[in-house]
Amino acid sequence: MKKTLIIILIVLGAVIFKIPEYRELNNIAIIEGIAIDYDGYNYTVYLKEVIPVKSDRGIDYEYKYYKEKSSSIEKAYKEIVSNTKKKLYLKRCKFLVSNLYTTDKVLTYFDIKPTTIYHSRDNIYDKLKVTH
Repeated sequence: MKKTLIIILIVLGAVIFKIPEYRELNNIAIIEGIAIDYDGYNYTVYLKEVIPVKSDRGIDYEYKYYKEKSSSIEKAYKEIVSNTKKKLYLKRCKFLVSNLYTTDKVLTYFDIKPTTIYHSRDNIYDKLKVTH
């Protein structure tokens, strides 16, 4: 009786609490920062992927940048998604760099909560590269 009850509880627990889909770390692009550049006509979306690399001194970090330009932020981001083989993971995004007047739309669209938001009139891509 106890074994049957335990099995039923395990099955119900698995049904109620969805087990997340397994993904290899090599198939995920962990995005550390997002930059949005608006030139008056088009939006350029930059994503900064952090890649941890094991070395003799511990773990070093390398970075890969994704860039796409379009008439809307949504189209540019969808183009980046379609051009990369990895799943983009935005939940750990630490910062946002932008030259937009307000970033509310960007934060809502990407569903991110960065710790720092930079509003810059300088070159957005250069600011993204030096920001950690």
